Amino acid sequence: MLIRTLTLENFGLYAGRQTIDVQTSSKGKKPKPIVLIGGKNGAGKTSFLDAVRLTLYGKLTLGERTSQTAYELYLRSRIHTGSALGASPNSASVELEFDFSEAGVVHTYRVCRTWIARANSVAESLDVWKDGDTITAIPKDEWHNFLQELLPFGVSQLFFFDGEKITEIAEDATDGQQLSAAIRTLLGIDMVGRLRTDLGLYLARNQRVETDQSDELEKILEGIDQLQLELNEMINLRADLHTALDGQRRVADRAQQRFTAAGGEVALNRTSLQAEREALSHVRQALLAQFREGSAHLWPWLVAPKLLKNLSKILAASPDTNPKIGEALLKRFDAWQKKAEPSAKRRWTEKHREELATLINATFKPAKTGTTCPSMFSGISNAAEVLTQSSAQQHTVSMFAARLKEVDRRLTDIDVSFARVDETTSSFLLDELRGAEQAFGETQGRLNALQESVKALQYRMTVLGRDRERILTKQAQGGRTSRQMAIAERVAASLATYEKALVKQKTRALEVAFVDCFNRLARKSDLVRSVRIDDVTFQATLVGESGDEVSRVRLSAGEKQVFAIAMLWALAKTSGRSLPVIIDTPLARLDSDHRTAILERYLPEVSHQVIVLSTDTEIDENMAETLVPFIAQSLRLDYLPGEGRTVVTKGYFQKSAQRGGVHAIQ
Repeated sequence: MLIRTLTLENFGLYAGRQTIDVQTSSKGKKPKPIVLIGGKNGAGKTSFLDAVRLTLYGKLTLGERTSQTAYELYLRSRIHTGSALGASPNSASVELEFDFSEAGVVHTYRVCRTWIARANSVAESLDVWKDGDTITAIPKDEWHNFLQELLPFGVSQLFFFDGEKITEIAEDATDGQQLSAAIRTLLGIDMVGRLRTDLGLYLARNQRVETDQSDELEKILEGIDQLQLELNEMINLRADLHTALDGQRRVADRAQQRFTAAGGEVALNRTSLQAEREALSHVRQALLAQFREGSAHLWPWLVAPKLLKNLSKILAASPDTNPKIGEALLKRFDAWQKKAEPSAKRRWTEKHREELATLINATFKPAKTGTTCPSMFSGISNAAEVLTQSSAQQHTVSMFAARLKEVDRRLTDIDVSFARVDETTSSFLLDELRGAEQAFGETQGRLNALQESVKALQYRMTVLGRDRERILTKQAQGGRTSRQMAIAERVAASLATYEKALVKQKTRALEVAFVDCFNRLARKSDLVRSVRIDDVTFQATLVGESGDEVSRVRLSAGEKQVFAIAMLWALAKTSGRSLPVIIDTPLARLDSDHRTAILERYLPEVSHQVIVLSTDTEIDENMAETLVPFIAQSLRLDYLPGEGRTVVTKGYFQKSAQRGGVHAIQ
């Protein structure tokens, strides 16, 4: 299977109709299987994955026991509500175009799911085309089942997954519930189990056996069904709590923003800010005193650098005193002052000119008895010394100006902060912030308690499953004279033997594939030598180099993530199915070494088409450069806050574009 395009119309954050081309390239010696799609949090990455699932599976996307009412509410919630189109639309659609090989022949399918929200209901329609023509060989009301046979929902969950799926497998270290379901679904073992269950019911109802055995099986099956209902309710409640938690997190973030905007943080830090302002005021007074002292001496000369430069040239050319040189210099100064900016004129007062003239006359005329030098040039015998000492103070004046500017800027910032503080509003917003944080903490506590309840139910289901297996085994072993019963018993026994052999064969192949995948991804190459997967519980036990068991509980969070990814990779290899892989935020809990291994070994090899949905922190520009040889396309999801919608553009994030690196991953 190869996905060509995904078209979204008014779906989630995607306003209007947008078609996302995700085709890969297999030309040349090195295929390019990766389509890299970047997006900040909340930009629509998860909506991309949801759209693929919804297109293919409809209501089943939300679970097998989802009611029609809940499904219609979900469809309503997925219609775009942004402001980009003016009035909010009342309909949406998702469309997937892909190639699928059947009996060695590649066909192009196009699946479109459309829904319209009405006053009291939602009207949904499904259309399927094969090689450009509507499918007519299968009744329209069977199209949903046809898509299920084409790509079973349970199988797709191990190829289209997000960080939550990885975490489920990574944290499932006690009873193998997630891993067991994954192996049975992907390797086809669950079908054999269902057949055995049906045969067991047939034998229990029709054989002349003890009533208590039949009743026990019925009770066990009823108990499993009841626990499944409770488990589904808890899973739905968990999803609701996750939604509520996200909403409360946003409320707390907005409360924090309002508290900050109202100057709340400034109010909390008023004492320290006031102390800082007083200290800066003293510094400023000292700087102004330094300015006044410099202005009374040589600093005014630094305002006219061109004049000083000309004076230096004249002195260098005419070392002997010449009255005409002094007169010419004064005339040039008068001419410059007439053309100078008003600010420059204000700095050069009449007193300054008089003192300049006195200095020039003292320099270019023979000294006379009783001639005095201006006060600002006390201790300086001639113009040459003025030039030398003025130049020497240039750096001091520059440092002074920079320091004064920095002090004034900080004083202004503090005054602006004080000006926007509203004590009453800040107090109210602080209470609001604390209330939002308390609500978030309470919901988090409920969610944690619910997680423990889910684990308890799963354990009870495992116990009942073992009891069911015990009774079915007894029934398969019992001999009966009735021809039908004998046939059923032989089939049941054969199925039990077949299931056992199938599980053993598949698990051994899975063990080999897993060890290879895990050691290619793990940072510690000597961590795992082999793995044992139990044929009954499917619990995976890691074995280290020394032959001792490596408890999954002792693995780091990153190593657990690698364990889950390696297991998914091994399952894909063992199943023999050629399906694309869609991964949403795969690197969230991994360190740099494990991220590098995933980037360099897993993503380029896991499938012929790998669609990666990532943030700019999960896969930054340096990591994206690592993937360049394997990237067929790179796209970016940009959320436009003012318009409330997301647009799809070419290329990864803009930082690379500013340095010219974006072309390598387009």
